[in-house]
Amino acid sequence: MFSGIIEELGIVRSPGPRLVVECHAVLSDAQTGSSIAVNGVCLTALDLTANTFTADLAPETLARTNLGDLTVGSRVNLERPL
Repeated sequence: MFSGIIEELGIVRSPGPRLVVECHAVLSDAQTGSSIAVNGVCLTALDLTANTFTADLAPETLARTNLGDLTVGSRVNLERPL
């Protein structure tokens, strides 16, 4: 469950089915498998680094959300679960 309160704006470093987002605050307590909402879409964080996370996006997710329209440098709203 998410609060709907945007905690941070992330920057897309690699769009598409293997989304990479640069951020800081939402990673402070994240682990592999953590949920992070990106533009309101709940994603599973993978391949965490100090300032990025990766998420795999299914073709249906790309087609039915605005995540399929992202480009390098796009800003995205990020929030952690409650």
